[in-house]
Amino acid sequence: MAVIVFALVLAVALQRMGFYQQAGEQAVVQAIQINLRTALNGKVLALRARGAEDQIAALAGANPVEWLEHPPSRYAGELQAAQARGLAPGSWYFDVVQKQLVYVRDNQETSLNSAARNICFRVELQRLPEKNANAEQRPVRPTGVELIEVTNCRTQP
Repeated sequence: MAVIVFALVLAVALQRMGFYQQAGEQAVVQAIQINLRTALNGKVLALRARGAEDQIAALAGANPVEWLEHPPSRYAGELQAAQARGLAPGSWYFDVVQKQLVYVRDNQETSLNSAARNICFRVELQRLPEKNANAEQRPVRPTGVELIEVTNCRTQP
């Protein structure tokens, strides 16, 4: 009887441990995403302060890890997808072909990004629409750049 009770307690504990591991993984990815967005905003503000607004567009497609003081733990560097195939879950790399930062995670489905294996982020140029309510005032410059989560994360060659 004690063995059955112990087995049930162990099963419940293992299930909860998996839940907390997924929640921890989600918190780490979100914290790094916030740090990357903050670093990107700092880079844009520094360019605007120097009067180099024409260089903001060049940030699109760049590796946002370069703007951090310290890269995320388990950051493997700039790789092609084929080179990154053997990376362990919890690793980060910048896909030089797709121009996106990739977080490698377990195959388990979580709320992070549906059932996708990896989570990807890209720095993209954000522009004002060409047509607006006041047709006489056209946008003079791009609105800036933004770190977005890529919904269709393709990391295979």
